[in-house]
Amino acid sequence: MVAAAGLLAGLLQTARGPFAVAQAWLAMRGRLPRELMAFLADAHEHRGVLRQVGTVYQFRHVELQRRLANR
Repeated sequence: MVAAAGLLAGLLQTARGPFAVAQAWLAMRGRLPRELMAFLADAHEHRGVLRQVGTVYQFRHVELQRRLANR
């Protein structure tokens, strides 16, 4: 029990921890693809929908971004 609490506390001290928790929660609810990074890489490399600026993905088309935001 103490080890689990220590692991959870350590996980939440990094940026990766809350990201992983939020990603898992949204994937379970069907709001995100289960393999988010693979999905983003495919949209960038093969489909040309996203562009990568540094470590950030951006939509290439503002109209697509607006349409998806209004869903």
